[in-house]
Amino acid sequence: MPARKTGTVTGASLEKSNRGKKGGLTGSKRVTGETTTPIAETTAEAVLEAPTESTAQPTPQSVVEKLQEIGNGVTSAIEKGANAVSTVQRYTSKIAQTVQGTDQDRNPSALTDGKVNTSEILARASADIDESIPQMDSGTATQRNIVIARQRNFVGVAINNTKLKQDLTTLDNEQKKLIGMLIDGKTLDVNNEKKAVTYHRAVVSRDTELSKLEQDRELLVQQQIRTEGTQNQTELIRESEILKIAKMREDIEKQGYEIQSVQYEKERIKQETEAKFTAGF
Repeated sequence: MPARKTGTVTGASLEKSNRGKKGGLTGSKRVTGETTTPIAETTAEAVLEAPTESTAQPTPQSVVEKLQEIGNGVTSAIEKGANAVSTVQRYTSKIAQTVQGTDQDRNPSALTDGKVNTSEILARASADIDESIPQMDSGTATQRNIVIARQRNFVGVAINNTKLKQDLTTLDNEQKKLIGMLIDGKTLDVNNEKKAVTYHRAVVSRDTELSKLEQDRELLVQQQIRTEGTQNQTELIRESEILKIAKMREDIEKQGYEIQSVQYEKERIKQETEAKFTAGF
């Protein structure tokens, strides 16, 4: 297989002039003119002895895993055997230990120059059929997809029907709430009418009590007049009683006189009788 210089493990990164330079793994443009900071050469030399391997600037762990896959694919293609595979594994393990990664190295330009390595992609491509996956002809697949689609239609209609019933239930509940609110409103009207009747009864009761009060006041005036008349009669009654007493006294005195007159008349008759009796003898 000819040497590839597209920024892969077997390309520009394998050139001795690019070993130990940042971006040497992918053939970045920084290798050809930008200032680079090489990692420790002792580490690279300790890890790599084969001319097809080199160390790289710190790279994300996912790239390390891809490198391992690429290394396995390359060694299989060139049939280097188990020793070469072991060397690549030791290389990727060492990379995993030394790579820490920085924000600058996470830049896409630090990983690739944007070129597609078609031959490497096809080397890892496989056209083998996975027999564990069951097969199905297009007609059966179409029929079953139609059945599934119809089943989805049924499920969709059932869901919409359920939602419709939920909406109808909600509508029914809201209508019941509305009826309840209307009944509450009419109940409030009746209660207000009862309150109005109670008010008018209170007014009539008040007016009745006021009428009774006026009547009591008139009765009081009449009673006061009677009392005043009675008071005026008291003196007259007193005088009348005095006169009655005086009259009684006069009557008693007259009766005394009449008794004395009767006694005088009796004494006179007695004396005349005695005188006649004496003269007769």
